[in-house]
Amino acid sequence: EALEVNREVNCMTDFSHDCEDQLQKLKKQKEKRLLYGISISIKDHINCKGHISSGGMVKFLGQVKEEGSIIVQVLKHQGAIPFVKTNIPQTMMNYGCSSPIFGQTLNLPIHQRSPGGSSGGEGALNEGGGSILGMGSDVAGSVRLPSSFCGLCGLKPNGNRI
Repeated sequence: EALEVNREVNCMTDFSHDCEDQLQKLKKQKEKRLLYGISISIKDHINCKGHISSGGMVKFLGQVKEEGSIIVQVLKHQGAIPFVKTNIPQTMMNYGCSSPIFGQTLNLPIHQRSPGGSSGGEGALNEGGGSILGMGSDVAGSVRLPSSFCGLCGLKPNGNRI
């Protein structure tokens, strides 16, 4: 489903080829944690081990992360399976969602409209049913705007809520 949504609106930047391995490891664990087996999409700038976090900028393209961010580690510990990274505007400083690396992300029902920013790739992917849960960030509306532009429920992440 995520690939179908991506073909239509260009919302993904990377796919995790080891998500099947993650699922097999989870199946072997005796304890089923809070997010057991839930596929989750991750906003591009959030570090995932073995992947690039470009921030929409060319200068970061060759820098593969050796470690995942704390939030990704916590999600995995709770049984979630990060499977894709999603598009953001360059430097995340825009209410649209376009970067010179990955291009423009469109709003699913009306392609002439934006899915919002800066977590616009998350909004578009979730709106299309390609992911049931996405992790973004929000300082100036980066989750709240895409949620409202895409007709979704979004929660501004903070330390207590996570």
